Amino acid sequence: MTEITRRGFAALVGGAAALPLFGTSFASAARTPRVVVIGGGFAGATFAKYLRRAMPTARITLVEPKKSYVSCVYSNEVVVGLSTLKPLTVGYAALAEAYGIRHVRRSAVAIDPVARRVTLSSGDKLPYDKLVVAPGMAYRYDALPGWNEETAALLPAAWHAGPETTQLAARLKAMPNGGTAIITVPPAPYRCPPAPYERASLFAWYLKRTKPAAKVLILDANETFPKQALFEEGWAKLFPGMVTRIPGSKGGAVQSVDAVAMRVVAGAGSFSGAVINIIPPQRAGDLATAAGLTDQTGWCPVDPRTFASKLVPDVHVLGDAAASGLPKSATSANAGAKVAALAIAKLFAGRPVTDPLFINTCYSRLAPDYAIGIASVFGVDPVSGAIVVRNTGTGTSPLGASLGYRKEEAEDADKWFRALMSDTFA
Repeated sequence: MTEITRRGFAALVGGAAALPLFGTSFASAARTPRVVVIGGGFAGATFAKYLRRAMPTARITLVEPKKSYVSCVYSNEVVVGLSTLKPLTVGYAALAEAYGIRHVRRSAVAIDPVARRVTLSSGDKLPYDKLVVAPGMAYRYDALPGWNEETAALLPAAWHAGPETTQLAARLKAMPNGGTAIITVPPAPYRCPPAPYERASLFAWYLKRTKPAAKVLILDANETFPKQALFEEGWAKLFPGMVTRIPGSKGGAVQSVDAVAMRVVAGAGSFSGAVINIIPPQRAGDLATAAGLTDQTGWCPVDPRTFASKLVPDVHVLGDAAASGLPKSATSANAGAKVAALAIAKLFAGRPVTDPLFINTCYSRLAPDYAIGIASVFGVDPVSGAIVVRNTGTGTSPLGASLGYRKEEAEDADKWFRALMSDTFA
């Protein structure tokens, strides 16, 4: 990567710059402060782990109905047969045991910010001194005519890893040679900004090998996208003539879907597909909406220094659900969770909270031995108070690199993913 050494960032996970600060424990005015964490994804699990490191006396409860987590990161590889869901799945038992975290396998159904209690699906109530909500994102089933909870089964988004992933894989495998696989991209923000284009790349890789007459069409509501020049260079080099993208200015935004006829209508016209992968518009998870944590955008406004909700007191929102200014990515969730853990520990101890730094690293695989990456450092702008990119700390893979270089980046991507999973769940 330019400006930032590629191999240096391969070993980093989001927010690693903050790690030395976790060598110090913070005593609190409350002897055993009660912290409830809702959601066990990259944000929630990282927060619980790193709050324990900062506050050995805290009573930490993780509310997560599942006994294991399936990573969306690397799930595109599963769709095209490069991997399975097994290496993307990790249980919570080791994390809970190693860090003294109580794992409650129930869903949170309501939040009472006045009484400071969380109601569970069992009817039990959990009191808290601080509540951390990491509900992830939810699909907006009302945003695209023709795509809803019923038709989603026919046109799986696969933006939640698990059954949707295998459903999309089956449809790709069954598509005829000579057909078109259509991927629709919603307006930003959405989870993992480069992922639709990685998916298009891996579709092309798979089809080139198994159905060489097939095509990939990207209908994109956005004008530009992350790592665009690198993706377009890769498409031209690896899959010439196979991948077409229509941006928003040329009618790429989808207007409606017909799941029976397998047709998508966009500003640019009507398009038929043998496979149609609808990546829908998104919003914060249902609990965030029910608890009054979201604004008119559908996301949760937060203080970027602490991730405290701007709408509900003593509640902090992490990960994809937060409108923090960070990309909605796994490493950003990991980084923000560490910042929030340190900030909450300081708040309990009556210590001042300082401006944080965040590291976001993201790799995209275009083929098994071809990957590209970007690494960015974010900080709080002293004038606006918003999270912004520190331009001196940003690097991307170079254009024009050799295939050998791209292969090394693919190897670095694997190391980065393993490090991220270990840092979050182990």
